[in-house]
Amino acid sequence: MRKAQTVATLVCLVGAAAYTSIAARAQAGKASPQAHLNRAADAVLALKSAQFTLTREGAPAFLDERLGVTFTAAQCSYAAPDRVSCNIKIANKSGSILQLTRVWVPEGTFQSNPLTRQFGRIPADSSFNGVVLFARTGIPAILQTSVQKLQLAGTETVRDKRTVHLKGEVRGDKLNPLMGSTLKPELMYPVDMWMEEPSANPVRVHVTEPEGNGWLIDLFSLNEPVDIPTPKVPPATPRP
Repeated sequence: MRKAQTVATLVCLVGAAAYTSIAARAQAGKASPQAHLNRAADAVLALKSAQFTLTREGAPAFLDERLGVTFTAAQCSYAAPDRVSCNIKIANKSGSILQLTRVWVPEGTFQSNPLTRQFGRIPADSSFNGVVLFARTGIPAILQTSVQKLQLAGTETVRDKRTVHLKGEVRGDKLNPLMGSTLKPELMYPVDMWMEEPSANPVRVHVTEPEGNGWLIDLFSLNEPVDIPTPKVPPATPRP
């Protein structure tokens, strides 16, 4: 008799868990598209750390227009609230493919020499700033206030994660601080976002430009330990 009661209890528990899961999914499905974006914005602000890739689609973007240095991809780490390190694939004017590391920390912005690997300081107003992505004025602000013609595109599996896919449009001047000023400020650009359910953590963001150009941000390994130390800069050589 006791065995039968135990089995019945387990069946009830499993059934209750299944019902809770179905109910949670149904509730998520009823949420408005903007409610989904608001939850994703809160999730970005709550991140303690993340790994992410930034991929330039189509024509390369300038990392340093004055020197003619372009880039196509970056592999990055983020540690809240204000530390980012990116290994960036670049090409110089001669077409040589090199890699450098750029680091944003409270002490300033640093960049490694592609040949010597030694770090030096660079101006804080460089075209691409990794920390801005996660700042309150970055991705969270765009999700909360700047997406127009917003619609729910459905659910999709991205990198084995069940996600909600949302579509909309964002003006270029809102996106430029995140994308290195490649967009025309007055134009609207299609933006897609995939957020994991039920956590609302962002999984992927895509910005589409004309002529096959665009930006793809993939986020993963969220809230796993990340250490981004401040680079050591060699002391300046005194002038004779």
